[in-house]
Amino acid sequence: MRLLRLSPRSCRRLFKAIALNWVLTTGFTIGFTLINGLIIQPRAIAQSITTPALACSQITNRRYVVLSDRPANLLPQLPQFLAIAAVPCSYLNVSMTFFGGFDNAKASIYRASQLRQLGLDAIVYSFAAQVTDIPVNLQASAILVEPSNDPNLTIQQVRSLTGKSPFFAVFNNRSVILAEVLSSQTKANAIATTFRNQGLAAQVISTDLIASPKPPTSSVPNSNQTATQTNHQIIYRVLIPNTNADTLKQVRELAPDAFITILKGKSYIQVRTYADRGNAHRERDRLNDRFSGTILLQD
Repeated sequence: MRLLRLSPRSCRRLFKAIALNWVLTTGFTIGFTLINGLIIQPRAIAQSITTPALACSQITNRRYVVLSDRPANLLPQLPQFLAIAAVPCSYLNVSMTFFGGFDNAKASIYRASQLRQLGLDAIVYSFAAQVTDIPVNLQASAILVEPSNDPNLTIQQVRSLTGKSPFFAVFNNRSVILAEVLSSQTKANAIATTFRNQGLAAQVISTDLIASPKPPTSSVPNSNQTATQTNHQIIYRVLIPNTNADTLKQVRELAPDAFITILKGKSYIQVRTYADRGNAHRERDRLNDRFSGTILLQD
């Protein structure tokens, strides 16, 4: 076997080629590893915000908060100052997004208006106290649905219409289905109208009438669902006798969220709910001029 003899010049060229190949291979391996790391890391961050870790009421002790009922992982692209303020949270097991706490109504209204301009259904709410200086269009509303003879079927209908998970609750000592908890009045009224068009008895109320969830004190159709209790304030309900097939249509011309209810075996139409007795009496008297037999029920 003959040995290959290389000149000193050829040896230097071969050595350079081997060294260059090692540098390129090593550099490619290191670069590929770093790129993979950069790709994986943001994915982990994105996943970490999909499940709210805090209750919305626990984030701040400020008097006013601004919230959106859209989960943080479903938000559109936001300006940096809003994206930084967004905090995933939950209220009554519903995923929401917190956009800041404020000491005065003016600042909270301004923040909510910024979000509205971006198409988000933002509201201003107070977990700390009852407030009266929030504009009507930014106040929070909830939707109650009366269960049918088959409550589980009703809750399935509500879920299919909203795409969200409603739950059974106790309101004014009766079992209801809570479909929305912190929506704007405009959105809540639109959803309630959809429910009624599908034959469901839906009512829009102020979220102020709902207290934080407590352990259930009475049985409800589904024991696995969260129950809520009303606060201790007195509630007044205005009821109109449901005398004929046209009564409900006539009442809804005045109160779109009116619905049929049964009291002592008789059919009535609940028009509105009031926390102030004087306002409730005035509404009863006004409606009684047109609908004879209108009554006021205190809960």
